[in-house]
Amino acid sequence: MAPRAPRIDPAADPRAQLVQLAALYREGTLGAPSAFFPDPAHPDPKLVSAGDGPLGTQVVDLTFASAYEPFAPAARELYDGVRENHTVHARWWTSDRGRPTIVLLHGWGGGNHWVTARAFQVPYWLRHGYDVVAYVLPYHGARAPEVAQLGRSGALFPSPNPLRTNEGFGQAIHDLRALAQWLRHRGTSAVGAMGMSLGGYTTALWASVAGPDDAGGVDFAVAMIPAVSMSRLMWRHGEDSPVRRRAAKAGITEDLLADVFSVHAPTTRPVRLPRERLAVIAGRGDRITPPDQAEALAVHWGVEPLWFDGGHLAQVGRGDAVREVRRQLGALGLAGRVFRS
Repeated sequence: MAPRAPRIDPAADPRAQLVQLAALYREGTLGAPSAFFPDPAHPDPKLVSAGDGPLGTQVVDLTFASAYEPFAPAARELYDGVRENHTVHARWWTSDRGRPTIVLLHGWGGGNHWVTARAFQVPYWLRHGYDVVAYVLPYHGARAPEVAQLGRSGALFPSPNPLRTNEGFGQAIHDLRALAQWLRHRGTSAVGAMGMSLGGYTTALWASVAGPDDAGGVDFAVAMIPAVSMSRLMWRHGEDSPVRRRAAKAGITEDLLADVFSVHAPTTRPVRLPRERLAVIAGRGDRITPPDQAEALAVHWGVEPLWFDGGHLAQVGRGDAVREVRRQLGALGLAGRVFRS
């Protein structure tokens, strides 16, 4: 993912607007996650069979209404303007045997189930004792607006509008906690998260909000090629852009952006899991979410990153790191019964 710098409104004082926005999200939320991440209602998904999956599993597409309510009143119009985003979409590969479930979180621009299944090697995890759910992030895939100029998956999230970006992460965690509640109600023995890039950011955020003691929390978390600082990425990737130059001229700094995004930054709060249930996988050659992003998360989590030599898209050598994560989870008893068709 390569998030864009915030859009500047020349008719207003953009720095003052961002200062106000930072205060709105900061006051009363950072020490009390429930203020920005309230407990979701139990969902009632619609289930549609998508046929047979690998190794005797069934593939089920599920949808349910997102009950998310924007934290900031000013975000209501933005949120209401994209009706497609009000429905949660996911694909579930299930053995119906109560095995632990890995929730997969795709990167920016993703949301296609076929692509997600291949990027995360779904058959590998099915073979080693897990069921799998591919979740579609807000404003991605089937949740993106149909309007032609905005139809591209992820065009609105993360957004040049910090208000939409903040609320998008609030909605993602709200929907994921609802999904985890439903999976536990269906009998899964554990729920874990595994995300790439933007999905890695969301995975780390989820692990900072709700752990194993929460029905909507995670029992383990694996962040792959993760984004960690939205402000750093926006500032770095927009370095030579006219938008970045206008922002700097208006008095906007990377530190101010960090303040605006602190309500959802994965390193703002302590992680809710012990470090043996956490893993960071990263590429030494990554130029999109550079190695310092993964290193910052690993330090925050108190773990050593698992490195591969490839980059963000060509993840050459990733297999060894994935196998190490699988062994780590298996040693903790976080794997179900292996079966074959």
